[in-house]
Amino acid sequence: MDFELTQEQIMFRDLAHKFAEQEILPYIKEYERDEKYFEEVVQKVKPTGLMGAPISEKYGGLGINRVTLALIFEELCWASYSITHNFLGGPVLPGTIIMMVGNEEQKQKWLPPMCKGELFACGAAVEPNAGSDASNIETTAVKSGNKWVINGTKLFITDGGKADIALVLAQTDKSKGPKGLGIFAVERGTPGFSSKDLVGKLCWRAGNLADLRFSDCEVPEENVIGQIGMGLRNMFYGIDVARLMVTMGSVGMSRSCLESVIKYAKERKQFGKPIGSFQLVQGVIAEMAAAIDGVRLQGYRLAWLMDKKASHVLESSYAKYQAMKLVKWVTSDALRMFGAYGLMDEYPIEHHHRDALTTNLMGGTPEMHALTIGRQLLEIDAMSG
Repeated sequence: MDFELTQEQIMFRDLAHKFAEQEILPYIKEYERDEKYFEEVVQKVKPTGLMGAPISEKYGGLGINRVTLALIFEELCWASYSITHNFLGGPVLPGTIIMMVGNEEQKQKWLPPMCKGELFACGAAVEPNAGSDASNIETTAVKSGNKWVINGTKLFITDGGKADIALVLAQTDKSKGPKGLGIFAVERGTPGFSSKDLVGKLCWRAGNLADLRFSDCEVPEENVIGQIGMGLRNMFYGIDVARLMVTMGSVGMSRSCLESVIKYAKERKQFGKPIGSFQLVQGVIAEMAAAIDGVRLQGYRLAWLMDKKASHVLESSYAKYQAMKLVKWVTSDALRMFGAYGLMDEYPIEHHHRDALTTNLMGGTPEMHALTIGRQLLEIDAMSG
């Protein structure tokens, strides 16, 4: 792996950072305080082309590789993970799924407007009894003529209340277990499809979470994404890129907190001198900086393997597992270093500390990734009977 960035990668990194600094940072407090979805950011990001970052040029995207995408994720999430998800969540997860397994008609129909910010999509897998255990999906899809009738409920769906289409993971034949799962694109306005925004969130306050309900919701055959029976596997095409986003987003949030701590440690005085002169404070900062750099390199390696189309199951779990631990620890210790000031939204630590909680839930919990690592190394499945 070459650690020297290309001129194009530097350009995209700087573009993403400039956008984060100028178009996200100034608005965070307003939208976080009011728990208001930051819709205006979509209009602001359109001219940059960043919305189409994960999508092929053929369908209106930038067509950049995963390493460049990792750089963009870090810089945008340096400002706000949840606001970044407002405009990149759709192209990252459902957009990747459509690009990887959708047919040409589906790609032409949905991907170009998605890259332009004219269409929003969400992935809908989580249910009351199916989170980490995605094979336990209870939402059903029953074939009726040339249509599929969907019934069920999806919970805590990111961007679910804003999405124009939802890629719904549903069971077509319970007797087949995971091999009966399929993905169905359900368009907003379809009779029987409704959503309810979730309010009172501890985190993700400037983003959208919603519950989705399907009651005798009829979906045409042409809205089946990929093959029936391959639904779980196909959903993971999007989850795979989402895990890279969580990893590099965690690095970005952690780096923001570290930068704030360094600045504060130089300015804040106790016992007649800057707190940055105390050995214990320097020790914490050193540990933060080293850990951030380590997880960043794991993210780069994961992105590099993805670009090579090489197997990366273990490396994905390594990166995601370490990133979850990193951002939880750094945001918490940064808050402690600031004392009571860290509790106030005058500083970025407060909103990063809350958004860090979502990294433990999106793209697999720490426990599930630990089990994946254990299974890969030991060749023993801890989940088997």
